[in-house]
Amino acid sequence: MVSVVELYNNIVFDTNFKADFGFACMIQGPDILFDTGSKGDILLQNLSRAGIDPGSIRSVVLSHDHWDHCGGMPGLLDENPGIKVYILRAFSEKTAETIRAHGGNPVVVENWRELAPGIFSTGPVNNSVIEQSIAVEVSDGYFVISGCAHPHISAIIKAVSAHGKVWGAMGGFHSISDEDMVALSNVAYLSPSHCTGRMEEIEAQNPDTFVQGGVGKVHRLR
Repeated sequence: MVSVVELYNNIVFDTNFKADFGFACMIQGPDILFDTGSKGDILLQNLSRAGIDPGSIRSVVLSHDHWDHCGGMPGLLDENPGIKVYILRAFSEKTAETIRAHGGNPVVVENWRELAPGIFSTGPVNNSVIEQSIAVEVSDGYFVISGCAHPHISAIIKAVSAHGKVWGAMGGFHSISDEDMVALSNVAYLSPSHCTGRMEEIEAQNPDTFVQGGVGKVHRLR
């Protein structure tokens, strides 16, 4: 079993955690942190609330080069320097320099890449904002974790579908098109949050698969 703990979100699931604009989650088992939220102090506070030692994080994956996903990175690296931080070629040199300045090791992901057994980066999915997402191998296919889905969640699901069936999806889905609505209707586990548009419509159209997300939520995957 793999657990995904939401550690940073502007949507609240558990009031014991601090909500703030941004997104981060921990994939427990391989201990990969996906995104870092906006502020390091809030990220560290929520890690503590979840009982996670920052020093236990083995690597970080940044979905895209926006402050609400990268802002907490310096604070985290100050607590756990020397770890790999997976970025894209589209990231600014300033972001790469910040990673190095705080002791991290920036690694550029060029395409679909296994980061740990059963945990994959999609590599860059292109649009006006280039972004990578995570695909977790589960018993019924892949579970997609999206930071913001600027390229559209349907495009991300399509990219992962080239490697196998997409069973579920969570995270920020940003602007939702009709094509996105169709793609989301075809997954068995659906947990949008953060920056997702048309949220009420998504829930109304998918009552049997919709799962409330937000900071403090733990997704248990088989």
